Amino acid sequence: MTRISGQLLGPLIRAVDWTPVAAVASVSVGLALATTPGSPVEPDNAAITLRMAGVLLGAAAGFALVDTASATTMVVPVPRWLRQWLRLLLVAAPIAAVWAGTFLILSVRLAEGAELAAPGLATEAIVCLLTGLACTAFVVRQRPERLAAVIGAAVLLGLAVITLPWFEAVWPYPGSPRWDKVHQVWLAVLPVPLVGLFLAHREVSR
Repeated sequence: MTRISGQLLGPLIRAVDWTPVAAVASVSVGLALATTPGSPVEPDNAAITLRMAGVLLGAAAGFALVDTASATTMVVPVPRWLRQWLRLLLVAAPIAAVWAGTFLILSVRLAEGAELAAPGLATEAIVCLLTGLACTAFVVRQRPERLAAVIGAAVLLGLAVITLPWFEAVWPYPGSPRWDKVHQVWLAVLPVPLVGLFLAHREVSR
């Protein structure tokens, strides 16, 4: 299996649509540089920027799961779950690097004496990434085309918008007394998209 995975990496890297990830990466870095231009960045503003980046990156990541050649690759002795998990891992690495770079830029620009709660913000970003991937993965089972990624991205963006009225209960500001409690919930939610991915990456019956 390891040998097969290694042989698949090259073709999958070429097959993945990297354009949405590259576009969102530019937007994320741009947001980090544009946050309170010419002034130190406060933790609240930095958290908002990082959350926007996390949601956008999660929405873009799903495009890597679109396998338009799935109908023909079914005859290849490579299980679907392996191809899809490799696609996920391929896109997760640059997504993590972009988010970390965005975090680093904001950390350097942070107001003197201020700190960012990295573990909590990283947990949010991971949940957003996995949720975006899971949403697309389920749609891809039925429609292995680019539209599946658009639908998956729309679902994630919709979930983010729906939670805005409960900002303090879902997206608390750094320093909020509810910070730790809210992020315990984020950690508890983390297995849900993972289970969804395991289910969605199964073979598709024809």
